[in-house]
Amino acid sequence: MLEFYALIQGFHNPFWDGFFILLSFLGNVPIYIILFAILFWNVDKRFGFRLGVLLLFSMTVNSWLKDLFHFARPIGQEGIRSLYLSSAGGYAFPSGHSQAAATFYPYLLTRWKDLRWKIFAAFMVLGIGFSRLYLGVHWPGDVLSGLTLGLIIVFGFIHIDQRLFKIPFTLIQKLTISLVLPLLALLFYHTTQGFQLVGFIIGYTSGYFLEDTYLDYQERTHFLPSLYKFLLGTTSLLIWLLLCRPLTDFSIAFNLPVYFLAGFWTSFGAPYFFRKFGWENNAQRAAEQ
Repeated sequence: MLEFYALIQGFHNPFWDGFFILLSFLGNVPIYIILFAILFWNVDKRFGFRLGVLLLFSMTVNSWLKDLFHFARPIGQEGIRSLYLSSAGGYAFPSGHSQAAATFYPYLLTRWKDLRWKIFAAFMVLGIGFSRLYLGVHWPGDVLSGLTLGLIIVFGFIHIDQRLFKIPFTLIQKLTISLVLPLLALLFYHTTQGFQLVGFIIGYTSGYFLEDTYLDYQERTHFLPSLYKFLLGTTSLLIWLLLCRPLTDFSIAFNLPVYFLAGFWTSFGAPYFFRKFGWENNAQRAAEQ
């Protein structure tokens, strides 16, 4: 095993260190939250909603397995160089970064199936997985298991989501589910990123159900309105999360309300203001009415 790490870490230099730290950073929960927001505002809100639910389920399974197996990371092993240790909390098996990437990007291919997206998805999945090895924070088995589990979960979700999301729940039932199920996930996914993602998904899904009932926001627009939505929406999200950083640093529990409001802003607050500003597809709305 040490020979393996000597091989993949033997070409290290500041450029590759920075490159693989960046790739690994792109596999963190706040980055996926920004991507959920962009999908919701500019592409397909229902698709973004499904993807959020899918990622939370996948990462809950991942965290449960970590606690079940208690496998240690290679950090501190002689001959293994470990970097970006802030991304390596908890147990090793399976790799959360690898599983999240193998969940998020392959599911994108159910909507965008052309070759360019396939190449991009493959690069992100394999690149994030390899970055965990280069940085010396996972064993190869951790990464391979994370990639495999992510793909299996996506495959299973594709086969049930059409039936699952067509069940005729009332609004009260939907709001109750959007609160209870993510909170149950905290029983298994109780890391900092778990509190972040659970809080966000509660706000994101409850806001989506309210938006779908009372607002019916039309997301697809021309380039300039889409750009304005991206700039205003993501800037607001980032400012909110940065302002709340002292709270979330003080206690992990504060991530829950902070990210709840971020999720609710994403799926209801921002679309409401986008409509007020005229950044909505009114032609699509008129056609549907």
